[in-house]
Amino acid sequence: MREEAQPVMYRRVHDVFRKTLETIQDLIIIALAVIVFYVSIKVLLNIVFEISHAFEFKRVVSEILYIMILVETYRMLIVYLKEHRVAVSFMAEIALVAVLREVILTGALEIEPLTLAMATLFILALVVVIKLTVKEERADLEEKGFIHTELRDMFRRRRKRRRELEERR
Repeated sequence: MREEAQPVMYRRVHDVFRKTLETIQDLIIIALAVIVFYVSIKVLLNIVFEISHAFEFKRVVSEILYIMILVETYRMLIVYLKEHRVAVSFMAEIALVAVLREVILTGALEIEPLTLAMATLFILALVVVIKLTVKEERADLEEKGFIHTELRDMFRRRRKRRRELEERR
């Protein structure tokens, strides 16, 4: 009798500990999402201020690209909260935008040729990673039945019913 009670107690302790850690992790991700949202709003207000005063094109483009990085980071955090996994395609997109931002701001003509070649190879590698992971992640999303797949299936069923009704007439 005691032998059976120990594994049950162990599993219960393990489950409680795991759920507690997952809750703490979710709270950390929510805090990060709030911080990213706050920083995005702050950068957006800086862009408005920059445009209304002395318009510096390079700085405005820099801030816009920075907001794009923050938006992708925010999306990655939201996906993590939903699925409890890191979406590799979002991370690759963030890295891609960050590298492109640096190339655009520095100017392709002002970058050393070796650095530019390495940045180009890195960009190509990120594009390959994005292409490969997007297919897998889309398949995962469709398998899990997110809202867009549910809507698509609903419209397919509706079209099928209409065809059946037309055939009966």
